Amino acid sequence: MTRRRVVVVGSGAAGLSAAIGAAAGGAEVVVLEADETVGGTTALSGGVVWIPASDAMERAGIKDSPSEARRYLRGLVTGDADDHLLDTFTSDAGRVASAIEKQTPLQWEVLTGWPDYRGEVPGALTGGRSLWPRTLSLGADIEARIHAAPDQPGPPGKGDDPAAGPISDGVVFRGPVRGRALVAGLLAGAAGAGVEVRTRSRVTGLVHRGDDVVGVQVGDDVFEGRVVLATGGFQHDPALVATHFHGGPVAAMGTPRCAGDGLRLALSVDAAVGNMDEGWWMPAVHIPGEGFDGVAYYRPLHSERASPGAIMVDGNGRRFVNEAQNYGDVGRAMIRSRRPCWLIFDARCRRHYPVGPLDPDDPDPLWLHRADGLVALAGLVGVASDILGATVATFNDGARRGQDPEFGRGSLPYDLWIGDPSAPHPTLASLEAGPFYAIEVHLGCMGTKGGPRTDDRGRVLSARGSVLSGLYAAGNVAANPFGAATPAGGGTLGPALVFGYRAGEAAAGDR
Repeated sequence: MTRRRVVVVGSGAAGLSAAIGAAAGGAEVVVLEADETVGGTTALSGGVVWIPASDAMERAGIKDSPSEARRYLRGLVTGDADDHLLDTFTSDAGRVASAIEKQTPLQWEVLTGWPDYRGEVPGALTGGRSLWPRTLSLGADIEARIHAAPDQPGPPGKGDDPAAGPISDGVVFRGPVRGRALVAGLLAGAAGAGVEVRTRSRVTGLVHRGDDVVGVQVGDDVFEGRVVLATGGFQHDPALVATHFHGGPVAAMGTPRCAGDGLRLALSVDAAVGNMDEGWWMPAVHIPGEGFDGVAYYRPLHSERASPGAIMVDGNGRRFVNEAQNYGDVGRAMIRSRRPCWLIFDARCRRHYPVGPLDPDDPDPLWLHRADGLVALAGLVGVASDILGATVATFNDGARRGQDPEFGRGSLPYDLWIGDPSAPHPTLASLEAGPFYAIEVHLGCMGTKGGPRTDDRGRVLSARGSVLSGLYAAGNVAANPFGAATPAGGGTLGPALVFGYRAGEAAAGDR
């Protein structure tokens, strides 16, 4: 009996999970990756996955249920969300996470202190749903195949020392982080299941037989089989960004290969699309001269926003957001402000907390705006000095009382967790002593959320609502089931793993 063949396009979390799911379903599987290395944007990430009601949580003694996770998501999501896919995700996430543990070297570690991002929404937990891989020891042959990451030097998992600091967003984005370890474990599992992974293999078209998708074109070569698209988003394609993101340009993060290849393939067969104006937003900074893979490198601005003695202001000099809340909601507030944004902080903050690549004891670089007073700083960055002065005075008045009456900073579990637990208040302190500093904050896009719509098995739907036979999609290439929401740490990679695995199973098993 001939084994069914599955062709996976892309080698990040969604693609490798799809390959493992398809192999477990008995298919012969090939993964095609356009880049020279494996892992894509997943390799550049913190490696955190959001998986409700997992066996790992149960082992850690944390109670959860699919119904509670579903209650949280349904109270959270806005925009172009899919309730049926939310139900599918919460019901099946635990099974998929356990299957990946069984079929790869990955073992999940529960981030017990990492809260869901919107603690005020019923069903949220104060920790446990965000997981990441335990440290791995894999061969140099695996390491050499994985995309390099500026925040993750060395082999996958090496240097991941829990004694280096608390497990927090700051640790994830300043190292150690485990995106490469996640890719390494998935790649090793795929290889162990007999999956072939080909790099430098950019797919340029789909192959059809009647209305069915039966393979892909790579140059002059044809790879036959059912096709799973897992190529990532389109944030690195300026034309697609201009078409769909009406708020203006974005600071594209992730690998430059996230340039819409999978989206264009889906559109070539008249796929229905959804959620096209949403992204995984991240306030970001650019250090002059820094690049990565031939494009400008934008560093996530994460714990810096929550540092006591730091605020964000718009181009007029006004605060516009709770700076300490999750990055997705801060990014959406940046879109609404439609102005340049600045991180402003004082000398005490500079001496105590890292900012981008700067440690507290590093000398002030030329790219960091610095002035002895707020009036002079306002002149350097082009905001109104009277408005900036009033903004700081209002913030200071509340911060001295441990409050933020304007935006409620410090009122959510996530705000307090991402801040400094050793400070008098984890995220609030007045800006008192000069010199004062400023750094421009860009609207970073870690990935897009729009693409072909799929059913609960990852099958791509046509514009007429029917299933496009032979074509599947998962990860950032597909319409995100969460709509505009960013539920927690790992909110991108958790669904990528779950729906990738399900798409692979379906591609292997559909009649």
